[in-house]
Order: sequence, then structure tokens, then C-alpha cells
Amino acid sequence: MRLYELLQAYDFDEIMPVIVDMFPGTGKYRGQLREAWDTLLGMRPVPSKKEIKYKFIKGANDDEQYVGADDRDFDTTWEVIIGKNVSREKGIDLNDAEMLANCLVNICLIGKHPRSFENSYRILSTPDR
Repeated sequence: MRLYELLQAYDFDEIMPVIVDMFPGTGKYRGQLREAWDTLLGMRPVPSKKEIKYKFIKGANDDEQYVGADDRDFDTTWEVIIGKNVSREKGIDLNDAEMLANCLVNICLIGKHPRSFENSYRILSTPDR
């Protein structure tokens, strides 16, 4: 499924609680995440043959691993990101809402955001003072 199709399948109010569960403390960024959501829904996706694939990723130690997608999957413009296919490897137990929540956070922090999102990006990327 293309990311823009996944975005259209959910309401922001359905995804925000998932984000808060996955990333504790993110509730205070609801406004910035909502702005990103609305901006993404208003964009025209650029079809891409590349994909966002959720898989097991090795941690810093050999015995550590976590589920995620590579940062490079989000290192492009928002229009290209939402035109990518989103998938998961066999054995990955993330549901669609969890993948979408993770994608939204990664888009905000890694993707090449539009100029209109600059103030929100600064808020999201600046550690608590």
C-alpha cells in the first residue's frame, strides 16, 4: 500500500494515541504533528519505486534488535515519501496504524520538509529546555 493511501485510511485522532504509545512524551507535540498530517494530506504524491520497509534492525550490541525502517527511507521530500510503498517483512507484528504513526514521526524528523513546516520542525527537533 502506498503511504498516501494509508494516510487517507485513518483520521489523525486515531493515529495520535498510537504515536504517544510508541513515543512517550510526544503528546505535547500534537499541534506540530497535526500540521504535518494536514500538510501531507494536501500534497500530491510523487510515485516512487523505492519503499519504506519495516524489518528487524540490529542494535548497538549484537544481542539487541528492534523493529523499524531505515532512516534513508525518509531522506527525501515529503511528496516522494508519501508516494512510496509501505511494507513489513515476515514476522514483523506492527499493524497499519503503528506503521503510519512511525512514518509520520520519521517524516517530520528526517524528511525534507516544506518551508511552511520550518517552525514546527524547529519545535520537534529541539530538545526540551
